[in-house]
Amino acid sequence: MRSMPRGHGPLARKHCDYGKSANFCYPCRIMSSVLHQNNEDERLAALREYERLDTADIREYDDISLLASQVCGTRFASISLVDKTKQRFKSPVGFQVIETPRDTAFCSYAILDPQRVLIVKDATKDERFAENPLVTGPTKFCFYAGAAILTHDDLAIGTLCVFDDVPRELTDQQVEGLQALARQLSVRIELRRTTELLRQANDELRDLSLTDELTGIYNRRGFYLHAEQQIKLFRSRQSERSLWLMLGDMDGLKKVNDQHGHTEGSEAIKETAEILVHTFRDADILARPGGDEFTVLILNTLDEVAEKVPKRLQVNFEKHNAESGKPYKLSMSVGLVKVPFDEETSISEMVRLADEAMYAEKRQRKADRSSQSE
Repeated sequence: MRSMPRGHGPLARKHCDYGKSANFCYPCRIMSSVLHQNNEDERLAALREYERLDTADIREYDDISLLASQVCGTRFASISLVDKTKQRFKSPVGFQVIETPRDTAFCSYAILDPQRVLIVKDATKDERFAENPLVTGPTKFCFYAGAAILTHDDLAIGTLCVFDDVPRELTDQQVEGLQALARQLSVRIELRRTTELLRQANDELRDLSLTDELTGIYNRRGFYLHAEQQIKLFRSRQSERSLWLMLGDMDGLKKVNDQHGHTEGSEAIKETAEILVHTFRDADILARPGGDEFTVLILNTLDEVAEKVPKRLQVNFEKHNAESGKPYKLSMSVGLVKVPFDEETSISEMVRLADEAMYAEKRQRKADRSSQSE
């Protein structure tokens, strides 16, 4: 006779016949899936990465726990992180327990089916949880509902959960509200993770020579290091906004050097960099790889906004020329490409595509001038 997994017993046999039918009940399907988990190592690795949450309680997480309690009408709520041997509570509402063993944890079951909310109406009558210290101890938890906290690659590292000390049920609206709060929590944790990645990237930037001495913006090395990090973060989660790469060449720098000297040519480069700084946002990544070439990674933008960048840049150059009093005019040929979400296109390939777009623009401008002079 097939043995039943731990936690399945007479109570469960009242509503299914485990092992004799493919259509056994939800608790038994969950217990069966325990026997076939194949992503636990990846899940624990993701939890270790996200354990930046496992510091002093943060107000925004406290607020989410409180909202969960209010939405579901329960006395207790918490964020639960499920480790290899225990579950740990963060930002608890209504109780002070720090952790419990994983093998009796409600949330251990909730993360096994992360696309649905696990609801336990009366834990005292559920053999999986009847011996849980939160049920038998001073808190006397009886009701539980938990929605999974998911990483950017859909690994469940824990739950947003609510408890009560009496049996109860949730309405469909309350279940949807709990799921919505869990999604918001997942996003906030992801933001903390990406912020830490950016901090590490900034530390690396400070340790290297990554700025252009003449203009003060990034050099080629600084651009590639910072841009690759931003593109990696962009590709980690779908977003309505996008990234764009602009490549630009100053027009006529050689002529400025020949007619006015290299010192004036250097001034022209610095003024061009200042126009770019004025045109783009502080968050965008500006660089001078060398000579008369500039690159810009435009972050977190709308397509219709990015597509207007060349015109806005042209207007700023024209304004500068009208006010500078210089015997020459500054201008720039640009190539603009959208960063694809797929991971197959490298930043070097995107620079090449932007370069092709820039030279296509130069050829078009030359053709336009030729036609106007005829």
